[in-house]
Amino acid sequence: MKKLNQDSALYKAGLLGILCAVCGLLLSVANAITAPVIAENALATIKASLEEIYPGATFNDVTEKYIAQDETGLIDGIYEAEGKGYIFTLHGVGYNSNGFTFMVGFDNDGAISGYTALEQQETSGIGARAFEQEYSDQIKSLTSSDPIPLLSGATLTSTAVQKGIDAAKAIFNDLQGISYDPNAQAATPEPAKAQPLANEDYSATGVTVEEVSNDGKTAVYHCTAKGFEGTNEADVTVDLESGTIVSIAVTAFNDTPGVGDTATTDAELARYSGKGLNDMIDSTTGASMTSRSLRAMAANALSLATGTELTPGAGDAAASGSGIGSEDFSDREAGCIVYTNLDETAFVYDCKATGYQGVNKAYVTVDTTTGTVKSIEVTEFNDTPGVGDTATTAQELARYEGATLESSVDATAGASMTSASIRAMAAAALNMAAGK
Repeated sequence: MKKLNQDSALYKAGLLGILCAVCGLLLSVANAITAPVIAENALATIKASLEEIYPGATFNDVTEKYIAQDETGLIDGIYEAEGKGYIFTLHGVGYNSNGFTFMVGFDNDGAISGYTALEQQETSGIGARAFEQEYSDQIKSLTSSDPIPLLSGATLTSTAVQKGIDAAKAIFNDLQGISYDPNAQAATPEPAKAQPLANEDYSATGVTVEEVSNDGKTAVYHCTAKGFEGTNEADVTVDLESGTIVSIAVTAFNDTPGVGDTATTDAELARYSGKGLNDMIDSTTGASMTSRSLRAMAANALSLATGTELTPGAGDAAASGSGIGSEDFSDREAGCIVYTNLDETAFVYDCKATGYQGVNKAYVTVDTTTGTVKSIEVTEFNDTPGVGDTATTAQELARYEGATLESSVDATAGASMTSASIRAMAAAALNMAAGK
């Protein structure tokens, strides 16, 4: 038999073939051993999150099996909870360009079993609301056949959530043989109710105000506030005597051209002229975030000019028409003790409640037979002189006479926090008189 020349091309090709076959076999064996371990470790990293929806369930990672059906590219993972349902991990981009990740679960019968963020940096009070309990509870009340609603005031983020869940629904419903209309739309959310400038929450805008001129009659304030894409700037001129805006001039616009700038036209800015802190200014349609940055600058300039504190949310109770017995005075820390009884039908209560700078105190006299306030006498005032004490004049206090827990008493303009402390004391005394 002829010996094969080890330097020949045929010998070397044969040897290379043998080596490749051996390496391939070794790699195949190694993969067979390590693949399940890698898959198990990958599942373990997210198992804690999955168990938020299905505690104690046995999970299988079925991503590779079904991910090809996702036409959106929004699905990151698909996990089966044996005997219970499926969980989808997804991603989207809302108000924050860094995006967010979240998961949604479906019971085998189609009910949405869970919805929660995995990682999100959306703006507090805006996009972040799409992951808070109120919206989460709304999502979890739906099924895989229902359209996903948008969230007023967080449209960008909730739209991204909607698209992600719709992608998950498409695969889940196909797996379970559930028929539904993929084009169905949830009812359009009601726009947020307009609030007086003093009562809107501007915390997410990072608003700043600096006085640049003041001649005793008018003052000009240079302001900045975050809009949709960037920080906008404007000079706000205030009439100091009337506490109203003379004009707003936008000096730097950093939002979307052709969209946000519709809120900065001469016609739109003219709507602010003559407005004070108790006035409402509606958003410009299609430019709500830029509009809010302008309202933030206007409100904070007025606040500085008039020495009036802003009270986010304080207008809610008045807008709804609820009585003082229904207002939330938890931050007023109100309390009363019986001071004396004038007769069997009239009791005087010694009350206190937190105002703007400190704790205010008053005697509240209640007619116990009718459950009404007879009078209020402020005994100690610890708020801003010349501002908060406008709520303690005889004329203002007379407005409480005859008030019940069902009565609404408007805040004193420019002294809303002191007013809130007085309403809180009136409500506390009336509740005590009613045995509550």
